[in-house]
Amino acid sequence: MPENGVMKDISADRSGWMHLAWAMWLPCASAVVVGGLFAVVDLAGMVMGSWDTPVAGLGWLKAGAIGQFGLAIAAVAVLIAGAARPSWHRGAAITAYAIIALEIGWFLLTRMLVQDHP
Repeated sequence: MPENGVMKDISADRSGWMHLAWAMWLPCASAVVVGGLFAVVDLAGMVMGSWDTPVAGLGWLKAGAIGQFGLAIAAVAVLIAGAARPSWHRGAAITAYAIIALEIGWFLLTRMLVQDHP
């Protein structure tokens, strides 16, 4: 490639930086959104379950909402740590995907416990 004024300003080590930043922001933001949505679903279930006669297992919905908020806060912490250090982008993205898997698992587990509660 000819070396003109445009290509000369881009260094080799910074050429993929935007790709890595996007690859970190997407899973981290998704983990925050998924945790928030699952927490809202748990809280809505608590409200709907206690309208007339309280349904058994509402404590598990509360535990589910608290756990989802905790995982969402962890995802925000991973996002902040990954944004502060560009060398942590890959680790932050992998951690965010693991948090999403934990959020889904926690949501399904609390649903099972609510249904099995006498």
